[in-house]
Amino acid sequence: MADTYRKIVIHRLTGEFRSSTTIVETPHVAPGPGEVLVRNRYAGVNAIFDQNLCRNTIRYVNVEPPFDMGVEAIGEVVAVGARVEGLSVGDAVTNVKLGAGYREYQVADVGKMIRVREATPEILALMASGVSAMVALERIADMKSGEIVAVSAAAGGLGHFVVQLAKRAGNHVIALTGSDHKAALLRELGADRVVNYRTESLREVLAREYPRGLDIAYDSVGGEIFDAFLDHLAMYGRLIVSGHTSDFDKPIEDVPHPRAYHKLYWKSASIRAFQNPAFPQYFDEAARRILDLYYRGELRALVDPTPFTGLESAADAVEYLLAGRNAGKVVLRL
Repeated sequence: MADTYRKIVIHRLTGEFRSSTTIVETPHVAPGPGEVLVRNRYAGVNAIFDQNLCRNTIRYVNVEPPFDMGVEAIGEVVAVGARVEGLSVGDAVTNVKLGAGYREYQVADVGKMIRVREATPEILALMASGVSAMVALERIADMKSGEIVAVSAAAGGLGHFVVQLAKRAGNHVIALTGSDHKAALLRELGADRVVNYRTESLREVLAREYPRGLDIAYDSVGGEIFDAFLDHLAMYGRLIVSGHTSDFDKPIEDVPHPRAYHKLYWKSASIRAFQNPAFPQYFDEAARRILDLYYRGELRALVDPTPFTGLESAADAVEYLLAGRNAGKVVLRL
């Protein structure tokens, strides 16, 4: 192992990933007591979060360059510190931690690592997006069986897990996408009704085919999709806000609509927000269950087939994801 390794840092705040970041060499640090040194094999790409870091607009993070990038990583343990139990050299591990992803090696607290069978991009997707989908549906949306569940960005890294988990729970799933290729993929995953919003009107579909309304609307897009979901909630319906990709990089829009309570009150419906870092108490239990489903062959983890190899490809991966071209989780091979 060389004396140094490479990682991506924000070296200036320009507002976009490519010009804000650079690759630097940094000395190796031996793991201390209770720590392990991990050779990262794959990093998850979270383009909107990355872009917002480059603008210093994440409310709970203060970005002061040089600032380490990347949140999700999976790899193998290559060294252990003193008083480490449960992990050995060669074990495959994964973690979700700001600054742990876009780098070739990381030193991490053994208590923050999850041991897995192998360091694959599929398991990386499960530990990040799959866990988020499970926690959001079960803990925030209070998902039951026999409900109508609509999912925006349904073929994305998060959405394809929402579709599968909602279907496994015995629900009718409406999946939104913008391409015929992704529509076919969503049908393979079990979606009952796929809406290609480029060729169909979502509002017309909901009004015509689902007059009772939506029990759960899981939205990470915002804009007109959010408005349509809000207007078509069922009695006791829950609209889950898990992002707003359609306008995250635009000025806040003043929309001339009736206030939301006029649409919610008479239905006893609700709007609920979900962001994974706000619910760490549910992560470990959800991680165990999501891995078990995957190992038993009851859950698919889709990884976008477009190859992004090396830290030099990180900006390409971010821009690819921002363009909405992905089907499944976008990962960076390290």
